[in-house]
Amino acid sequence: MAGSAIEQADAQAVAAAVIFREARLLDTGEWTDWVAMYSEDAVYWVPGWLDEYTTTSDPDTQVSLLYHDARRGLEERIARIESRKSITALPLPRTVHQISNLEASESGPDEIICQSVFSVHVYDPRIAKEHLRHGRYQHTLRRDGDTWKIARKVITLVNDRVPTVLDFYSI
Repeated sequence: MAGSAIEQADAQAVAAAVIFREARLLDTGEWTDWVAMYSEDAVYWVPGWLDEYTTTSDPDTQVSLLYHDARRGLEERIARIESRKSITALPLPRTVHQISNLEASESGPDEIICQSVFSVHVYDPRIAKEHLRHGRYQHTLRRDGDTWKIARKVITLVNDRVPTVLDFYSI
């Protein structure tokens, strides 16, 4: 029993450290370090909504707001933004990610599943307006040597009526 409580606390601490660091790197635009937190085969998925209560469950056959089935997709998006060929990201919005209600548990010897809720405050200097995006995160973390990598991130965007561009840095 005591061992289980300690393991639970360890999983919670690991998940908090990884997820809070990810949020900071997104807010500061340190995308090379951010994407390095993902495993090569990481899934990054923002499902669409089928109706008022149900999100899509299969990114291969149903609509997704964003979907990458490997880290390479995120790296390509970063490269496009940094090349300044993406006019939707000029200038980039400023963001502040806030994460709470974090619950983590080990799902295997080298794997942690974490649920949390988020809000992202987005200021778009092009139109001088603010937006708030909020929803739920589900992270799957996998041990990779001495570090933990994000193997899967599912973002359920509760307010999916998006007034401007939706991109990895703003959710």
